[in-house]
Amino acid sequence: MIKKEKGKFSKKLSLKVRLGYGIGDTAICFYWSGVGFLLLYFYTDVVGISPILAGSIFMIGMLWDAFTDPFMGYMAERTRTKWGVYRPYLLFGNIPLALSFVLLFWVPPFDGPLLVVSLILINILHRTCFTVVSVPFSSLTPRITSDSEERTNLTGFRMLGAQTGTILITSLAFPIIFLVGGSEGEAKGFLVMAAIAGFAALIIQSITFMTVKEPTNSNGIERVSGSLYEALIAVSKNKPFWLVFSATLIVGVTTLFFGKSLIYYVKYGLDLHEHQGTVAFTGSIIGFLSIPVWWFISNKIGKRKTWLISMSLTFIAFIAFYLYPISTLNELLVLVGLLGLGAGANGILFWSMLPDTIEYGEVNTGIRSESSLYGFMTFAQKGSIAIAASIYTIALTIIGFVPDEIQTVETITSMKSIMSLIPALGVGLSIVFIYFYPLDSETHKKLLSELEELNAES
Repeated sequence: MIKKEKGKFSKKLSLKVRLGYGIGDTAICFYWSGVGFLLLYFYTDVVGISPILAGSIFMIGMLWDAFTDPFMGYMAERTRTKWGVYRPYLLFGNIPLALSFVLLFWVPPFDGPLLVVSLILINILHRTCFTVVSVPFSSLTPRITSDSEERTNLTGFRMLGAQTGTILITSLAFPIIFLVGGSEGEAKGFLVMAAIAGFAALIIQSITFMTVKEPTNSNGIERVSGSLYEALIAVSKNKPFWLVFSATLIVGVTTLFFGKSLIYYVKYGLDLHEHQGTVAFTGSIIGFLSIPVWWFISNKIGKRKTWLISMSLTFIAFIAFYLYPISTLNELLVLVGLLGLGAGANGILFWSMLPDTIEYGEVNTGIRSESSLYGFMTFAQKGSIAIAASIYTIALTIIGFVPDEIQTVETITSMKSIMSLIPALGVGLSIVFIYFYPLDSETHKKLLSELEELNAES
């Protein structure tokens, strides 16, 4: 239960609220990580289309998702129901989302242009359903609590939930696919895997809806922009947001090259396709176990310093991946584990830093519109990821990659460079951006005090 005291929420949230919100991201990551980890491989090695065509379809779906996010945010923050502003979308959006995820991993019985059109339409349908649920879910964080440290705690539970979802979908997907597919091949296995994940996500989000109660507003009054244009102007003047946004965006876009390559590198570079689940599980479980550590460190030394430390370790891990001549499963697991260590920090820091920038923007512009901000963030993030994924598939073609064929030594060497050096560059740039991030716990408390004064005057 969330309590209000003198116009603001109490610092402490109940364990029920923290757990309920946290497991919600388990369901979200079934979809997000499932698409990110599996979809390109499904298109190239199961559906049987070229990497460039697969990347183009992926890009179209992600760009559609990106463009709908700001509008979803704008609409959501103006929703008024007995269940709250954002919770109704968790209730009514999850069945369509689960069904669309199953369709995403269905091989349409068509050839040529009709096959391509079918894949595009299914992709767009799924991304629309995902937007309807994910944007309101993310927007709940600043609405549940206004305290910066409590947001870190809430985000910690969320990231544990997110990492749990990633662990489950990435480590169990291929074992399920191989078990169910049998002699019929991977197509049947992918469909059953998606159905299991969709059903589980549906149950989990229902629990989130029942356990997380939404307050009337975040700081005692409603401060919502009058138009989408005003919301975008407010975002443009928010310096801390842009620093967090830039750092997170560049990390997300560049590490995509590692995530997309890993399945192919394990299968073709190391001939360890049957160990895909083990490799994915190792990186994810290390990331999961590291979250409480980074959570603790962040509460002790602050979010900015924690980012600088964690991303420095991640940078070193990517360089090590590039330089070390990997030849065995154990060697690969060690390096993937090191990368998972940094990944655990990225999520918890970003999703706890971003809400703090909302109050900064509200003090400086008089506008509070968390959904528009989240929507803009995800718009840029997904749009950039879509373009990066397309570039990645072009790069695969350039280096000579051919699906379901033995790859040349040159192709594998080039793939290893792409999946390590590009992410290292992105992580390095994120360190530079966050170095100039101006908010800490004390600064945020001052912002909340200013907001209370503004609220009292209004």
